Amino acid sequence: MTTESFDQLVAAGEPPQSGQPPAQATTAVEKPTLVLTSASELMVKDIPPIDFLVDGLLPQGLALLAAPPKYGKSWMALDLCLAVASGADFLGHKTHQADTYYMALEDSERRMKTRLETLLADNEPPSGCHISYDAPNLDSDLLTQLEEVLKSFPGIRLIIIDTLQKIRGMVNSREGAYAADYRELGTLKKFADQHNISILLIHHLRKMIDTSDPFTMISGTNGVLGSVDTAMVLSKAARSDDNTTLSIVGRDVDSADIVLRFDPDSCRWGVVGSAADIAAEKDRQSYEANPIVRTVKALLEQNPDGWTGTATQLLEAGLQITQQSIAASPRGLTAELLKLDDQLLVDSISHDRFSHGTGGGKHRFRRIPSAEEVLNAPLPDIPF
Repeated sequence: MTTESFDQLVAAGEPPQSGQPPAQATTAVEKPTLVLTSASELMVKDIPPIDFLVDGLLPQGLALLAAPPKYGKSWMALDLCLAVASGADFLGHKTHQADTYYMALEDSERRMKTRLETLLADNEPPSGCHISYDAPNLDSDLLTQLEEVLKSFPGIRLIIIDTLQKIRGMVNSREGAYAADYRELGTLKKFADQHNISILLIHHLRKMIDTSDPFTMISGTNGVLGSVDTAMVLSKAARSDDNTTLSIVGRDVDSADIVLRFDPDSCRWGVVGSAADIAAEKDRQSYEANPIVRTVKALLEQNPDGWTGTATQLLEAGLQITQQSIAASPRGLTAELLKLDDQLLVDSISHDRFSHGTGGGKHRFRRIPSAEEVLNAPLPDIPF
């Protein structure tokens, strides 16, 4: 038997006949080729824009949603599946209707049915939302089976794997943790890109808390974050907080921090606002409740042309107006006023401190016209 005929039998899945030793088979190793494109060629090349399943939130490619246990990330994942399958908005973002596939690898049929009944209420489930409960890992034939799923259900554009840990392969002692993370997630990214779909991995956070950068809390090495196109993290300052921040970063999305709230009755997430807007409103409320600010505003209501006095006099006025001490001492009051100067100015209140010639100082507060008042003021009559 020739080497060529043996290779043909092997390719066809047939063993060689007995008594005929197999010839030495050769394995062709695919070698990557460096292909260079000039900047000029790239600029005139027609490249379609990136596809989004959820505008501004979930583009084609590999995405990650990470949160601590029992934060409601699986509720969010299932709600996302239903929203995309029905073409409904998700967290205030428009979706592009497509079939979805939710791999609920930590749940049972009973639990999933209960969750669907809760999320759907009295609505019919979308026909394009598919669910399964078991899957092989990446070392087995997961990608092969996913390939068959996409052939059988060509309308699927979103696959959610809940959780990533359930499809991880065996640990290779000769491979570092970073390399393993990058290799496994890189394989999933390549699969998503080849099929122009979105794969969303549900993942966990470390127990450590880093409020300055929630993405450093993602379990695993930096290879996890480096492999995905889009990363989303659910975090709270304290587990008992009502508000949860969804932090988003990615190659094709604008970085954002969105404040969400989980409704325990409907088990759905709703948008409260952007983190910046919520923080600004909180600062505004704190400013309005400040007893020094309340004192200054009351004095200006009593004295429309402005109020001038020493820190001691301001302390006495504050005690009368707010029924509490507004500072521990005159010097402490002066220091607090310096911190409030910018906010007072935004509130159309000017503050300055000047010496009154006896070694001390006085504080002066005046109302100044706001920008809106200046714009709306009538023009003076100019004689010609």
